[in-house]
Amino acid sequence: MGAAARRTFWLTNAYFAPRRGALPLLARAAERGVDVRLLLPGTSDVPLVRHAGHGVFRYLLERGVRIFEYDGSILHAKTVIVDGYSSMIGSTNMDFRSFHFNAECNIVALDTQVASTLERQYAVEAREITLIDWNRRTSFHKLGDACARALSPAL
Repeated sequence: MGAAARRTFWLTNAYFAPRRGALPLLARAAERGVDVRLLLPGTSDVPLVRHAGHGVFRYLLERGVRIFEYDGSILHAKTVIVDGYSSMIGSTNMDFRSFHFNAECNIVALDTQVASTLERQYAVEAREITLIDWNRRTSFHKLGDACARALSPAL
């Protein structure tokens, strides 16, 4: 879906620890002018996975991907919205376990009304992470992100 996006690619994911191959797809879409956004949890019931995702934020932010974190409660949604028409809602996370071990299920909708409804709810009450903010993380946070990212192929 992301490689075909022309205007927007908005992803919500609870456990974001993407394989290395997914990162260039997101980056290339942003670099060609697609509005790529990630809505991720600000608090997680699995902090190791959250830190593994943090390990790729700099790469994505430097390439124009916008990242938001939701702090209201545990974010467990998994959605994708592309170009105001294609949407996916389901249980698949962007991590190794979802793609290789878990019996995940997603529904794809090709409908502007479904996409519009999801867009209106996207990033409500979420804070945007900027590259400047990201660079201000503590050394301890950066070390945790690096260690967790090294473990991400097994998460």
